[in-house]
Amino acid sequence: MMLKMSRERINQLARDLLEVLTRAQSVVLLKDREAVRQAIAHALDDELRREQEREENVRRKVATIKKPPAPGSLEYEQLFRKLLEEEHVREGLE
Repeated sequence: MMLKMSRERINQLARDLLEVLTRAQSVVLLKDREAVRQAIAHALDDELRREQEREENVRRKVATIKKPPAPGSLEYEQLFRKLLEEEHVREGLE
């Protein structure tokens, strides 16, 4: 299950990604560095939010099972991963 990332961590990841991109000679920025960094941070934040929504959908599905496995159990974790993978496939992410 995904942990929530702080705004500071997302911004640091965006700065790190921008640094890696600008070191690559095949990458040319079409906008200034700050605009690109903000776009990367926004994309990361959006994807993290979507992943949290997917996980919440899976939790709701598990809760609808007649005899759901106990949260934290191996059976629960396996079921959660299976259903989360199905969410990813449904959205075309895998």
